[in-house]
Amino acid sequence: MALFRKRERHQRNVLESPQYGWIWKPLVALLVIYLAVCVALGIWWSQRPDDFSVDDAVGIQRGAAQPSAAEAASNAPHPGETVTATTLTLLGSLLDKPGGYLRNDIAPPGLWLDNMPSWEYGVLGQVRAMSVSLKGAITDSDNDHLQQVVDALETRSDAWRFPSAEGRYQEAREALRDYLGRLREQQASFSQDASALSAWLGRVQARLDQQTQHLAASVGGAERHSVDIDTGEDSESTPWWRVDNVFFEARGNTWALMHLLKAAKRDFAPTIEAAGVGKAYDRLIDELEASQARVWSPVVLNGSGFGIFANHSLMMANYTLRASQLIQEIRSDLGSQ
Repeated sequence: MALFRKRERHQRNVLESPQYGWIWKPLVALLVIYLAVCVALGIWWSQRPDDFSVDDAVGIQRGAAQPSAAEAASNAPHPGETVTATTLTLLGSLLDKPGGYLRNDIAPPGLWLDNMPSWEYGVLGQVRAMSVSLKGAITDSDNDHLQQVVDALETRSDAWRFPSAEGRYQEAREALRDYLGRLREQQASFSQDASALSAWLGRVQARLDQQTQHLAASVGGAERHSVDIDTGEDSESTPWWRVDNVFFEARGNTWALMHLLKAAKRDFAPTIEAAGVGKAYDRLIDELEASQARVWSPVVLNGSGFGIFANHSLMMANYTLRASQLIQEIRSDLGSQ
């Protein structure tokens, strides 16, 4: 009888205290798979879009704005078309690249990324500057149309609630497509005079100077007093964990500017030739192309002095500083016309 009671007690304890150890194995496996997928997507989404031809951009963007892309691409661009099409392509690079627009992501893996969102921030700054310049280079009848573009692009870059940043930027892209169509049909005008080019280069130079301050603060830890393009607030010295963010913001800034300068060289060709700044303009583009050289290190390094480690922030600061100096030289020559 005691033997039977012991067996009954053991069976009752098993039923009352079930073992769930087996369930952790599939949960751990799912977690590992999820993390592996996030890492793979993060690497893929962190790849910078390829360079593009500003001449090809005109034909591609005409296809979005015109019924027949083949017919539209067979004709020479009208003044302003190359700059507008390039701005559209840059905006598309933010919205259509793998992973889409990442800066306002609130879920992994976009939430964990910082280099690509910083790169997007740099590109966005140049797109905003060009949109303001486009508005200033057209006739009064078109100002209301492009004001919508400027207002939409001023949306905070990290806005994720409705209306989201990418939603507003999509509205700006549609408005720019309409403006490209008006340029194509010659229902809108575009100023090619020296003052319009100089005004845009002035905005570009201010942005480059600000970027140089950011990079210099990353190098030496010195205080900087620059303005955030979203908040308008003064920035303090760069924390060590944001050094790579500043570097990739500069990469996006110079990448977008490189394409916009190539486009402006087409649209402002008579002005550039008349001012005799063609050689300086070409050197400026060369400086920006050099700033896009491949970074072989897996992390952004900030070596000091003559140490064994590279200083990526210092190298990028040299490019942005030299570009700003060339822009100042070009603007001086344009002002003398």
